[in-house]
Amino acid sequence: MQILVLDDDDDFASGIAALLLRMGHEATVAHDCESARKLASSRPFDVILADVELPDGDGRHVCNGLRMEGPSQDAYMIAVTGRADLSDHDFPSFDGYVRKPITFELLESVLEEWRVAAGLDRQLPASELAIPSSP
Repeated sequence: MQILVLDDDDDFASGIAALLLRMGHEATVAHDCESARKLASSRPFDVILADVELPDGDGRHVCNGLRMEGPSQDAYMIAVTGRADLSDHDFPSFDGYVRKPITFELLESVLEEWRVAAGLDRQLPASELAIPSSP
């Protein structure tokens, strides 16, 4: 699966990308709205995990625009936020949202939701794969 991670926190974005790679997906990281727009307009992503508050704008506006046209307009878009004051109605262009911190299990669950929504055959969850543990 091709996944775009949009988050200005380098450690968080790198950590999520590393988890996605361990799960067998391809992860691309963007740290600002402009980079995310360029990436998602140049190639299709299956899933976009987008932070809400970014240095050059709002991830919600980026995803609103991506929904209108381009190769990633049908991506499964999930808002990622640390804000507790936001709820379902704050994410109209998204397929869902999650609050930080994100665990391996939560990420796995989000990707399984996408797989079901996309009508794809079941794949083994990452927890059932033989993933070598780090020393």
